[in-house]
Amino acid sequence: MSLRNSIEAILFVAMEPVTLSQLREATGATDKELKTALGELQVAMKERGLCVREVGGGYRFFSNPTYREHVERYLMPPKTYMSPQSLETLAIVAYLQPVTRAEVESIRGVNVDAVMGTLEQRQLIRELGRKEVVGRPILYGTTTEFLEAFGLRTLDELPPLPEDAPRRVNGQVIAFPPSHAAAAAASQIHESVEGHEDEVQAKAEAKLEDSVADELARAMNGAT
Repeated sequence: MSLRNSIEAILFVAMEPVTLSQLREATGATDKELKTALGELQVAMKERGLCVREVGGGYRFFSNPTYREHVERYLMPPKTYMSPQSLETLAIVAYLQPVTRAEVESIRGVNVDAVMGTLEQRQLIRELGRKEVVGRPILYGTTTEFLEAFGLRTLDELPPLPEDAPRRVNGQVIAFPPSHAAAAAASQIHESVEGHEDEVQAKAEAKLEDSVADELARAMNGAT
């Protein structure tokens, strides 16, 4: 009986990434034998529509990236996308988890109930428990589906945070000072309206570039 074929059959029926320990228990093979067979399977499937990837702490079948355009066209409705607000919120949860809604809102500066609800529906974030403070707010973190969606094996593979981005220090979310560009923009705006506050109409849609949330979103995308 071929170990490679056995692994292929297991991955085919699996609903989530299969770990080496699960494969070892199912096949009786050693880790070395399993890794060799997995390598052989990856090579054998190189020119096929499916491929084997290590993600979320285990192995799973994925569609071959070569055919991504066709697969996405089949699976995704034309208007399905992740809004900047959702991406910013998801980045904050990913980097600062476990995190409460209030902590996310303290960084974004807006109510995030609707966005968090959408991310939960898409199974990108989930409830992890409750924070042991007054009111015991719900703590949120990312899911295995999040790792799969962004092609990560573990959270350790997240791109490094920008220098000025918020971080968790001793259990508390610390909002670091804004970047130089954002600080300069804020100073310019302040100087332009100083002494003329009553003459300037508030614009709800206005926002500074290079906000902390934007920097987190860029970090999630691996951009510079």
